[in-house]
Amino acid sequence: MTLSVTQWLAWVLPIAAGVAAYLALCPQRGAGWRVAALGQGIVFGLLLAAAATALFARADTQHALAHVVPWLALFALCAGTLAWKRIRRSPRPAAAGEAEIANKWISILCGLSLASLTWRGWLALREILLRPTFPWDAWDAWAVKSKTWFLLGHYAPFVSVQDWLARPTADLFTGPAWSYPATLGWMQVWFASAAGDWIEPLVNLPWFALWVGLLLGHYGQWRALGLSRVRALVFVYILGSLPLIAVHVALAGYADLWIATIFGFGVLAWLRWIERRERSQLALAAICVLSLPLIKLEGAVWLLLFVGVAGFGLLSRRFRRRIVATIAAVAIVAGLFGVLALPLPGLGWVHIGATTIDIPVIGKLAIAWHGAAFGGVLVALFAQPNWHLLWWLLPLIVVWRWQELREHESLRRLGALLLLGLGFLLFLFVFTDAARWAESFTAVNRLILHIVPITVTMLALFCRNVDFAALRDTTSASAPPLDRA
Repeated sequence: MTLSVTQWLAWVLPIAAGVAAYLALCPQRGAGWRVAALGQGIVFGLLLAAAATALFARADTQHALAHVVPWLALFALCAGTLAWKRIRRSPRPAAAGEAEIANKWISILCGLSLASLTWRGWLALREILLRPTFPWDAWDAWAVKSKTWFLLGHYAPFVSVQDWLARPTADLFTGPAWSYPATLGWMQVWFASAAGDWIEPLVNLPWFALWVGLLLGHYGQWRALGLSRVRALVFVYILGSLPLIAVHVALAGYADLWIATIFGFGVLAWLRWIERRERSQLALAAICVLSLPLIKLEGAVWLLLFVGVAGFGLLSRRFRRRIVATIAAVAIVAGLFGVLALPLPGLGWVHIGATTIDIPVIGKLAIAWHGAAFGGVLVALFAQPNWHLLWWLLPLIVVWRWQELREHESLRRLGALLLLGLGFLLFLFVFTDAARWAESFTAVNRLILHIVPITVTMLALFCRNVDFAALRDTTSASAPPLDRA
């Protein structure tokens, strides 16, 4: 399938704007900085195109490209000029003392790994180009809005079934996911306009670009955090080869991989701020996590957990004890009287009682133990072929490299965030009505996907300083000599 000039423009312009915006915000040069800029620029550029389409093409969705291109080009020009000036003023990285040398077998393995990822990406790309929007939520929750707006020719609000029935003559639409954010829908409108029609393979191509951006962005940031080229490539292969990630690329349309990617980018930027106090990376982390509720409602939970862990880390030890004591007291009162209410962006006020959790756009979830769901979570993590051996490796590497937690504050905070994320998922699937999603192995894996990139980042940081040569020599020295009879 060949792309027209307008379709090429629809790709090149947002990516250029995204890369320019990233470099204007984070102009620091160093290991992996160009790859990080390209990878994150791809993702941010697609979201910029979505935002610009929502802003400038609401009244004429079928000609969104014509309405948006001038504004997006102006943004790219201004951001590119600012990026060029800031990069020139940014100090050059210190010259490397000695070139990184890998033996030929490691080089061959790295080449084979990259070839394997390329082949996997090619297969996923073919799947996108050969089929219409396929998964249930892809067309029921996300594409339904974008397709409606594009074929209708203008924006029309989606409302609840009750509001739709109450005003039958109004230009309103409804659906099961009427309250979900429309960011990805506007992105699909942008690419449909570039194609000149609603051509679903072309509308779903951003999911392949997302996969590329995910891998490049993580590689660049891992390099900036101190991983060697070889180790960064190893963990890129680990992340890119996970089966469920490949499924979410090939069966394009879900929002979960977007949440996982943007959350992963935000956490990486936060870690760079912790280790190097780069304020631009802290700003990038804030932008990433604040955008999560605009992608999917569950993003509000990851935003809340991130803000909690990041804010807690900024407090002195005395205030940390007070905060922990306050949280414990509030939890006890809420458990006894059922009066706890939390505001979550996109979800409204969530009321947590002794026996129920009331979420405005989702409904009430009864709190009760579900043993079968607990078994389902364990099967999803450790038995199904969605994650290879990722969740087996995590506790083993944590035990092996436990000393790293004592030496690196960034790893302790990342570990706390990951532990809270796993705790939230376990509570959701084992102690609420969401248990049915774990028992049927549906949403359980999709929500686990949200924290997979930060899990791989944690493994990568645990292994960044391992001296495998010294480890091999030590093992060889401690081995008993062969009995030469």
